[in-house]
Amino acid sequence: MHCAFIRSFRIKPFIVFIIGILSAVALAGCGGPPPAQGWSSPVVDDGLVYYGTTTAKVAALDANTGVLKWEYPKDTNTPSLISVYSTPAVADGKVYFGAYDHKFYALDAVSGLPKWSQPYDVGAPVVATPLVSNNTIYFGANNSQFYALDAENGVPRWSIATKDKVWSNAVLDNGTLYFGSLGGLLYAVDPATGASKWTYDAKGMIVSTPLIANGAVYFGALNRFIAVDAASGALKWEKQLDESSEWIWANPTLRNGVIYFGTLAGRVYALDAATGAPKWAQPFVAGGQIRSAIVIKDNVGYFGTSDQKLYALDLDSAQLKWNPLPLQGPILASPALQGETLYVGTHGYNMYALNASDGTRKWCFDANANQACAQ
Repeated sequence: MHCAFIRSFRIKPFIVFIIGILSAVALAGCGGPPPAQGWSSPVVDDGLVYYGTTTAKVAALDANTGVLKWEYPKDTNTPSLISVYSTPAVADGKVYFGAYDHKFYALDAVSGLPKWSQPYDVGAPVVATPLVSNNTIYFGANNSQFYALDAENGVPRWSIATKDKVWSNAVLDNGTLYFGSLGGLLYAVDPATGASKWTYDAKGMIVSTPLIANGAVYFGALNRFIAVDAASGALKWEKQLDESSEWIWANPTLRNGVIYFGTLAGRVYALDAATGAPKWAQPFVAGGQIRSAIVIKDNVGYFGTSDQKLYALDLDSAQLKWNPLPLQGPILASPALQGETLYVGTHGYNMYALNASDGTRKWCFDANANQACAQ
């Protein structure tokens, strides 16, 4: 999003939250104040929980105890990351992520020490979560570019221009890379060269990660949910949501032929993947905006909201499994589920490990104090 657009945007009721998000991530590029300190979903790998903290660091916690193993940067002599919106990607013993300081990093997964002599200078903030495949890192940035880097050394392999910023995470399926942009285009490109296979103009900002299944690409564009053919980009079906406030920020998830996603109006939808027809009589209504993906285990979907609550929803009946669990701080990123444990970060405050069966706490880490949360 360009600076002039930020200045000229006309406020409508449904846009108030959106302006807050877009302005926070865009103003630094317009010479304004730095954005909020980011939000990042946790990722669990080999006994550690990795995430970008709201103190503009990337941290690794012991998944069983919540004890801090390392954080980057470790000292005040290292320049600040400014903000971390990108969820770390863990592959081959490395942690990869982009930050708002215009850099892309590779750290040792065990020690947190840099693996490249210098981070790659993107030249713009990175919001998207990287995808790592075949020793290549794929991600988009706020300079309307999409990149492929060598995972061993950070050397660029190719880059392509996009229509506006890329916050959408890329997905690789059957030899094609898919991602969206704030300019409303969904891209299908060759992962080896970046050559275009097709584009689909959704005519609305695409923020969430595309879902690939059944030969189709599923994604949200503002308040429309769309399915296109994965091979050709031809439209299969489209679902227009009832309210203009229902921007689809959350990544869609799939279970038993049904797609689930939440909206900034606080509604959760269940749509038939083949037709887009609703599977519930009415969408489930939560108490706050939903940016979190619906993380699924068996027939239960877990997600967080801006009203500082974690929900557990029976996906067959659209009824709550247990009362929404109040946590400290809004939940602006997706939980991670590992076995019977949910890892949930709250914006500006804590990382929690919770029992998925009932939401009871296993541990809580306070990133501001770098210690266990006060009881």
